[in-house]
Amino acid sequence: METPSFMSKQYNMHLDFSLALGASFTKWMQALKEKKILGNTCPKCKRVFVPAKPFCEICFEELKDWVETDGTGVVESFTVTYQKFRNCPEPPYVVGIIRIGNAGTCMTHWIGGLDYKHPDEIPEKIKIGMKVEPVWKEERVGDPLDILYFKPVA
Repeated sequence: METPSFMSKQYNMHLDFSLALGASFTKWMQALKEKKILGNTCPKCKRVFVPAKPFCEICFEELKDWVETDGTGVVESFTVTYQKFRNCPEPPYVVGIIRIGNAGTCMTHWIGGLDYKHPDEIPEKIKIGMKVEPVWKEERVGDPLDILYFKPVA
């Protein structure tokens, strides 16, 4: 299958900003430095949130209870990207929607550990429901990008 050719336009956006992460997201990010993916749990509906949140958007309960996951997840959805975007890997690459453990929410991250030399074969290598695990950076700073990507579990 031949990769289609699309028209492209050059746009430039540069946004410098900072924001307060709050207690829940700060704790979640700090755990990433230790190669840990935490979740927090709603005391009412028992849903687990990964990434962590300050409150359950269904029950409006404050999320104070924490659980440590084993870091493995399941691919719920994905997209193959063939265009270059700033601060993203060289195309082609895959962005996945990943459910960590038994979380009621998902996180978005790169899916790697696969041969991307033949872009038309990528959708055949990744499946909805595929188990994945994090590949960590050697030096971590407390950021979701401390996880280089998620790779298929062998």
